[in-house]
Amino acid sequence: MKKTNWQYLVDTLLFLCIVGIAFTGFLMGLFIPKGPTAPESAKYFLWLHRHQWGNIHFCLSITFTILVIIHLIFSWKWIKAKARKIFKGRWATALILTAIASFLVLFLFWSLYPKVPGAYEDYGIRDGERARRQQLSKEGYLIPEEKIFYEEGKVNIVITGKTTLREAEKATGIPAREIATKLGLPSKVSLDETLGMLRKKYPFTLQEVRDVIHDILNKEKAPRKEIEEKKGIQENQGKKEEEKHKETHGEEHEETLTRGRLAEDISGILITGRMTLYDLEDKTGIPARKIADKLGIPSNAPLNETLGRLRKRYFFTMQELKDVITSLMKK
Repeated sequence: MKKTNWQYLVDTLLFLCIVGIAFTGFLMGLFIPKGPTAPESAKYFLWLHRHQWGNIHFCLSITFTILVIIHLIFSWKWIKAKARKIFKGRWATALILTAIASFLVLFLFWSLYPKVPGAYEDYGIRDGERARRQQLSKEGYLIPEEKIFYEEGKVNIVITGKTTLREAEKATGIPAREIATKLGLPSKVSLDETLGMLRKKYPFTLQEVRDVIHDILNKEKAPRKEIEEKKGIQENQGKKEEEKHKETHGEEHEETLTRGRLAEDISGILITGRMTLYDLEDKTGIPARKIADKLGIPSNAPLNETLGRLRKRYFFTMQELKDVITSLMKK
């Protein structure tokens, strides 16, 4: 085959490679979502995962580099002759500077790109998720350190390819060996190897890891929830019984502190342990202080305290109280 035919073949392959590189680059940069919080199902295009498209992009880049080198070898005589015609005696220096400039382009992009520490701490978090994480931070959660984020009203654990099974155990409390078993991994598998490396050896996805963890956590929550519900029912029953007991026996295990079916005296006034001397004053018109003196209650005693508490402190009976009020009303 003639040299020109080889050159045509190389140039054709270069064209195909550059089209493929551009297509996969735009696909990953503009259309396929990235980051740990993007749904795993959305990272597929034409049945290939984002990482698979990235591998295609990488292979095309390697092929393109090799073809460029071959193209330069085929065209070297023409390049050298053209450089001599343009730059005269300095053609070699011009070609060396051209090669150096290719690396300077990368340096230029690096120097112009803003370098902000922590700018990618929430990489992959959408605007809504970022706002929720800020709210969690206000509530006391340690977002970057604890590897959690807020999604659909729940606190979830971020599982990435750099996470190990032991790290997942530390974050969730689920034994690493149990997670490995649920994923179908052999017993000899290393628990300190990253999930990214394990995925290359064993057929599972990160979404399956998340699903396994969520299933185990939900199963653990179910019996706990039943226990809490039973406990709540028992507490409610206890409260109802206590309220019923209070209605029957009065506060602090006291009777209504009166006698008779309706606990009424001859004046028809209902006297209970929850009443105060001031309440009796309002009902009978007898000064509270006067009632207290008849019962032998000291002058420094609070008259707004319930009769039940006063009775326990100053040792008088409800019958004595009724007799005092009856006698004072007769007078």
